[in-house]
Amino acid sequence: MAVTEIGCMGVKPNLNIMDPSTREGRIMTGAYEAVVSKPGGPQQVYWGLEIENPLSVWAFFDWDSVEEHEVFAKAFGGEAVKELPTILTHGEFTKHIAMKKTEPLVLQSPVTEVMLAYFPSDISPAGKDKAAAQLQQFVEKSLENCSDVTAVSYGWGVENDFPVRGEPGQLGSLLTAFIGWPSIDAHKKFREMEAFKESMDFVRDMEGIVKLAMFHISCQSLGKETK
Repeated sequence: MAVTEIGCMGVKPNLNIMDPSTREGRIMTGAYEAVVSKPGGPQQVYWGLEIENPLSVWAFFDWDSVEEHEVFAKAFGGEAVKELPTILTHGEFTKHIAMKKTEPLVLQSPVTEVMLAYFPSDISPAGKDKAAAQLQQFVEKSLENCSDVTAVSYGWGVENDFPVRGEPGQLGSLLTAFIGWPSIDAHKKFREMEAFKESMDFVRDMEGIVKLAMFHISCQSLGKETK
């Protein structure tokens, strides 16, 4: 089953890791170039600073399966990213998402909205299906009526122990959505439209939802064909 690895890391202050002309930018890019060039590496990697909190960097890796990622990590993972601790403070988590609706270009949009919907760790398969159906209604009644939306993807976490954002020590299941925009201003403008206001309850009222969080990123990317 194809999965997207998702991870969040802290960035040391006063470093510009997204600029490949800087030492830290070369380290960041070099690490991911190494990852995609190794045998059994991911098909694509994306990384970007959280726009609302630029001391957090998010990374996403497209794998054919969780097992493929695990085999690669044991063989090459440590060597490929050995210099990252010189520019990063810590790793918050690394998990996987199985995309139910996927548009590969969503993380290549100028800005990607990342929506995190947390649920109890023991949510049932039927509960997941119901929540995903409500999210799909939001997509159809709201996002698909907005010409500025470039792409939409969403899926459930493979694991059920994602750290709940802003709630230390709390873990849960995660439904993640990625929404591509031309700019943050375009997203803000859409939030003022009736189509958004009338359909947002499909998300807010998902049965069992524990917390809803959102942020924006602007990603760089590398793939096996672009390394």
